[in-house]
Amino acid sequence: MKRGVLLACFVSLLILMFIASPCNAQQKKDWPVKGVTIGAAPIGGVYYVWAGGPAKVLGEKMGIPASVESTGGPVHNVQLVNNKELHFGMVTAAPAYEGWTGTGWAKGKKYQNIRAIFPMYTTYFQMYALKKSGIKSIKDFNGKSIGTGPVGGTPATYWPMIIAEAGVKPKRIVNASSSDLDNQLKDGLLDANGQSVGLPWGLISATETTHQIVVIGVEDDIATKFIKKHPDFAKGIIPKGTYKSAPYDIPTLTVWNFMVTHKDMPADFVYEFTKQIFKNKPLLVSVHKSAQEVEPKNILYSPIPLHPGAIKYYEEIGIKIPKELKQ
Repeated sequence: MKRGVLLACFVSLLILMFIASPCNAQQKKDWPVKGVTIGAAPIGGVYYVWAGGPAKVLGEKMGIPASVESTGGPVHNVQLVNNKELHFGMVTAAPAYEGWTGTGWAKGKKYQNIRAIFPMYTTYFQMYALKKSGIKSIKDFNGKSIGTGPVGGTPATYWPMIIAEAGVKPKRIVNASSSDLDNQLKDGLLDANGQSVGLPWGLISATETTHQIVVIGVEDDIATKFIKKHPDFAKGIIPKGTYKSAPYDIPTLTVWNFMVTHKDMPADFVYEFTKQIFKNKPLLVSVHKSAQEVEPKNILYSPIPLHPGAIKYYEEIGIKIPKELKQ
């Protein structure tokens, strides 16, 4: 009798597995199960480090191998995701908005195949100079050599515009990886090095252990004028103590960062990825502490429409997505 019961249970289990398997196969039919790419920025930057978190979520929690790709940064990522040359891309709000609307760097061409998935963290515009240079603010940049990161990145796109708003004219703007620019600064070939990254910027923290430096933000009057022309930006504060060289608050400009994908990415896959991102926030924070800002409510700062799969998740947890973010 017992053997008969066991046999019946076994047969029932097989039937259930047979019935369920087509559904599961259907659900994952279009998923990129062989692996996905995440566009970050040059190796050594915050984006490249930060991308390791979502890559782990995909690999460890969803069983989908993910590789982090070194790119030129947000502008480049908008272009690559739009053209399906990357599965995912990390972008800042302003470059994404300009790509969507065809303004600014996009020069009339619209990149409207991209869709936002989840918010990442706030970017802070920050620079540093050797203390012996005498530079105390961007208003001291006349005739100086200023590094603004690699071409295609948010800092390379917007720092020159911010500096112009200050009414000063550097001798030259230099574009390269932040680590290369740091070496140039230490060798006396560069007067200041800038980026737009989360807090703290590891390069400042490392450099100030061996050199006396001055940390530079964007003064309130310059920020006010710049925001009038670029409403996707906001004022922010680099809190005192973030760097040992700055025992005081530093006013600056900020802008949000988002993960984006192509509009054709399967909705059920994006839904599950979004869900797992928030479910595994501690894993993201373990990679970079700025991921503490990964909160569902912050998706409302997105300057571009959201992917339908992401919208489904946010609405399930009670977030009302405005009409302009549904396209």
